[in-house]
Amino acid sequence: MNHIRIAAAVALTAAGLLVTGCSSSDPAPAESTEAANPGTGTATVTASLPPVAPKRPAPAANRAAAAKILHGDVQHYRDSVNVGRSAWGSPRFGPWQQKAFLDLAYQDAFAKADKQFTADTEPDSINSWHDDIATAADALNQWAQRNTLETSTKPAPATTDVDKALAKADKDASQVAAGK
Repeated sequence: MNHIRIAAAVALTAAGLLVTGCSSSDPAPAESTEAANPGTGTATVTASLPPVAPKRPAPAANRAAAAKILHGDVQHYRDSVNVGRSAWGSPRFGPWQQKAFLDLAYQDAFAKADKQFTADTEPDSINSWHDDIATAADALNQWAQRNTLETSTKPAPATTDVDKALAKADKDASQVAAGK
């Protein structure tokens, strides 16, 4: 739930700009040790967020449930890669390819897993998982795009990028289970 902290910081900064009358086209006022003149728009507002307290881990059952969802989604993409490899160069590849291009299952998995946490208990690794599984899905799409009329008669290319991203996402899911 880091996005909440970021949104709060943006809101505080915007409020400070409104109070001081600053805009993106106005030059920054020169720093002064003199008192602000009322009505001149030279007052300075300093806003800061409270210090970030160390996160406490979610209950083990919640972490395990989230990790199970995330690992399951990684397996979903591994299965998809295997189907794509076996379909390469055959009439089955086109339908698989279309399905792969539209496959955003990781977004639903992330939303379900994230419901296991609060802002205070959400491990950073769940955001890492989201980034890595999105990378895997993108790498899978890029791999699928390599199958053209000219390449379909050749052996399927390696899926190294997909496999690496899926391995990272699996590791992230294990970190979620550990509360890290």
